Amino acid sequence: MDGLPQRPLGRRMTLTTTRQQFVQRFVSALGYLCTAGATALAAFVGLYALLVVFALSIVGPGLCLLPSSLTLLRRGADFHRRFAGRWLGRAIPSSYRDAEGKVLVRAQVMLTDKATYTDLLWLLTHALLGTLGAAMALGLTVGAFNWLTTPIWWRLVPQPPELMAWPIDSWWAAVGVSFVGLAYGIAACFLLPWCAQLHALMTQALLRPRQRRTSLAKRVEELTITRAEALEAHAAELRRIERDLHDGAQAGLVSVSMRLAMMRKAHQDNPDQLPEMIDQARDLTDQALRSLRVAVRSIYPPVLMDHGLAEAARALVAASQIPTELDLQYETEGARAPAAVEAAAYFVISEALTNVAKHSGATNSQVRLRTTEDRIHISVWDNGKGGAAADSGSGIHGIKRRVAAFDGVTELHSPPGGPTALRVELPCGS
Repeated sequence: MDGLPQRPLGRRMTLTTTRQQFVQRFVSALGYLCTAGATALAAFVGLYALLVVFALSIVGPGLCLLPSSLTLLRRGADFHRRFAGRWLGRAIPSSYRDAEGKVLVRAQVMLTDKATYTDLLWLLTHALLGTLGAAMALGLTVGAFNWLTTPIWWRLVPQPPELMAWPIDSWWAAVGVSFVGLAYGIAACFLLPWCAQLHALMTQALLRPRQRRTSLAKRVEELTITRAEALEAHAAELRRIERDLHDGAQAGLVSVSMRLAMMRKAHQDNPDQLPEMIDQARDLTDQALRSLRVAVRSIYPPVLMDHGLAEAARALVAASQIPTELDLQYETEGARAPAAVEAAAYFVISEALTNVAKHSGATNSQVRLRTTEDRIHISVWDNGKGGAAADSGSGIHGIKRRVAAFDGVTELHSPPGGPTALRVELPCGS
């Protein structure tokens, strides 16, 4: 998959939107680093406590405290999985072995679980990086506020303040040192989001499940869940089609049938009303046909069948409610993906653009569509407010479920303040 995040082609953002996102990103990063710093101090205490418990476990008494101590470690790691996941815009799962039973059994399970040792490595790394990040955040922010406000308070203190060896004993010096505060502020605005991103990526790298060889039973379980979700999605789609036909085309045809019965009676009793009733019947027939066309397009769009995925994507982008750019890349000539895969890709783009228009608050977006011999790559980017979660909302969940039915991959990168990038891979041979 393409790297995250990726700049769009021809990005058009207003100055106001850019400033708001910049400030939101800085405030979110400051809150992230301060929280990480507070938990990093607790991590130092936790490391010392765990060393004591491990030492006591060698001679016996510590074994009683070991399960509860490692349980607290797991809870702290889980908190930071959620915390870093919100910043990165994607969930960070855990893979602990269940520890149940008596104290010694639980202690043995936890000590033989590889996730315990990655948690310990994370705890040490978090204690160092979290403390450094919080110190940088507080130092730059307090320094910026202190020196920017120097012209306000420098005459109120008993002795003239100093910046290093520079005494602030005049208005010129006070105004000059405020430029140092401005430099602090600029450095904070650019460095703090980078530090928060670095800490979150460190947390993800250390706390995500290790890559293991998937057992046959696990793979069967995954495929069973995937196929069950595919059947559920198929059933939901059939219910939606039935509802559309019942409320649209069927209701219209019933109205036409009733109108025809009224026309037959009017032919005997009041023939003068026939022209008007014929016009009404024709209007009802047109409405029923339009409803039927909409239902048919929702099953398999004609533009997709007749012209292929590229033209269908152009139609979706042209109909988008916000300015959207389309970037098409072909690595195959002439060959088309199976119809079911193309339909899945079409509805992924459609649902993603609908989510952007309804929930993101974006002013522009971009769709990238790349086809290879064995895969379809889709990327939908927007400059909205971000903060979307992969498991929130029926739209994202529907995309994940539709993609999972083909053993595809869905990635969502949506940090607070934006931008949001959705990446999808669909195998063409599944």
